[in-house]
Amino acid sequence: MILTKVIQAIEPLQVIGNTGNLKLAHIHHLLVDSRLLGNEAQATLFFAIQTKQNNGAKYIPELIQKGVRCFVIEKFNPEFSELSRLLNTPESPVFIVVNDTISALQQLATYKRSLYNGPVIGITGSNGKTAVKEWLYQLLKDDYHITRSPKSYNSQIGVPLSVWQLNEQTELAIFEAGISKQGEMQRLQAIIQPTIGVITYIGPEHGENFASLEVKRAEKMKLFKHSSIIIEDPTHQNIRTCAAVMRALGYSEDIITQRILQQTHETILEVNLTALVDNVRYFRSLLKPQTRLTCMVKAYGYGAGSVEISRSLQNSGLVDYLAVAVADEGVELRRAGITLPIIIMDPEVAALDLILENNLQPNIYSFQVLENIISAAESKGLEGIPVHIKIDSGMHRLGFYREDMSKLAARLNEQKAIQVTSIFSHLAGSDEAQFDAFTHEQAAYFKECAESLVASLPNRPLLHICNTAGIERFPEHHMDMCRLGIGMYGFSFLTNKPLSSINNLRNVCTLKTTILSIKTVNAGETIGYGRHTTIDQPRQIAVIPIGYADGFDRRFSNYGGEVVVRGKRCPVVGNVCMDQAMIDVTGTDAHVGDIAEIFGEHLPIAEIANKLGTISYEVLTSISHRVQRVYINE
Repeated sequence: MILTKVIQAIEPLQVIGNTGNLKLAHIHHLLVDSRLLGNEAQATLFFAIQTKQNNGAKYIPELIQKGVRCFVIEKFNPEFSELSRLLNTPESPVFIVVNDTISALQQLATYKRSLYNGPVIGITGSNGKTAVKEWLYQLLKDDYHITRSPKSYNSQIGVPLSVWQLNEQTELAIFEAGISKQGEMQRLQAIIQPTIGVITYIGPEHGENFASLEVKRAEKMKLFKHSSIIIEDPTHQNIRTCAAVMRALGYSEDIITQRILQQTHETILEVNLTALVDNVRYFRSLLKPQTRLTCMVKAYGYGAGSVEISRSLQNSGLVDYLAVAVADEGVELRRAGITLPIIIMDPEVAALDLILENNLQPNIYSFQVLENIISAAESKGLEGIPVHIKIDSGMHRLGFYREDMSKLAARLNEQKAIQVTSIFSHLAGSDEAQFDAFTHEQAAYFKECAESLVASLPNRPLLHICNTAGIERFPEHHMDMCRLGIGMYGFSFLTNKPLSSINNLRNVCTLKTTILSIKTVNAGETIGYGRHTTIDQPRQIAVIPIGYADGFDRRFSNYGGEVVVRGKRCPVVGNVCMDQAMIDVTGTDAHVGDIAEIFGEHLPIAEIANKLGTISYEVLTSISHRVQRVYINE
């Protein structure tokens, strides 16, 4: 869209700058986060949104240096005076002054929507919006060129950014709409203008600004003011909702069944990013204000997706550092736009160039690693590269000992290539009370080593030893920083249970699939490979598309595990196969297409881990990458 049309759509109070050079310039990208600037800076329009925590206007000088020339602001502040010399040059930026930048963003998106005449599906509800949107995309993508909300963009800012993506190729649009208080949906309705409305489950989540569920539902229904079709499945089964949408679009029952059966083979791991941030906020509340926080996002974010997890952590403002295991993980985050400091816990010699090129911070745990990193930095003429020193305080895995401190200090002080940012260690038994005495010994040993090293350094690094359990159980050892891992996903070591009633932690990850088929198996017949399960009376046996190749452990076979269908636990029967498993749904009134929860709110991961004789970490990280991740922002 050319700039002059943009200005007309926004109806500004004032335009500052010489638009003559830019009036025919095309605006392809809308930007509200300066960190997400892409390659087409001159085709980008930046909205300087002001919140309680931040003001986008302060990033304008940086963006001008990077090539952005068009800005929407609420006030031409004196801080822009330094840009005055640019205002009458060919490179002059244009400032579009408005009363409210968010309202201007919405006006522009509304205008963009008015140019599109095709079908638009609008989805709202308390839960399931993103899941339904992604299901519909998978079911319809072969027939339509679809424009849809990226991720869970459903807010007052996310919706206009989604609608802006409409283009000449769009044949069908699918947009989410989420609200937190009354009065918000009217603005989203004007932007989306759905022709088909879909309402998912209405629950108590974020209901503090609504007098009742009825009031909340009535507010959400305003999205469908001019919709010709409104779809609401009282069973709140996402697959059934999608089938109803396909009927509304004119699909036959045969095609609907065929498509759904094809897509239900995709088992889904739902990751609630809002819950994750809430959990981080809880653990942050246990720390002193000056204590910093590192979040562990290694192993693909504990199986949940490191990029999305890291982006949510970065945007939360609650986290000071991220940590991954190897350099490739850190490089992936950098390429995804993650700017937080990233610690590489296990730096490999072959990856040192990648570490230095991507501004990653290696952990040094031996003299060999120390020399390798110094040599690599010096060869590039670099100085002051941030590094982290590992002390072995009793884990006996990696790290320096007390007797190494003098030699280590001497070597650090005779070079300029690296600078120690933190000194840390790992607790070996902080989650078990029987090892508390040892934990205190570890902390004392670590402090002795660290302080002796610090005394010889020109700067004072951060000291840290506490993990998730340490944060909860040993506040006296919090020191300068703590490292949060499994706690982000809703696990507490105070009660040894997730979702503790004490700390209100929330479930983050839900692994679920759908029932492919149901048949009656008669008494005396066997089920599955090896014929290990014999039916004692006629039973309803369902097939679900998840197997050990997806991370559904084979030890669940033959009544070793359960899944939840329609609120009831259903045992696994027969041997778990590579891609499928069988469950007994007798007495559940289950139907093909129903959701089967593998773990989540109704079947906690901790319970599954105990049954398997392992830990929650293994259950989470064992979920195959072929399982689709769906991210939820409430």
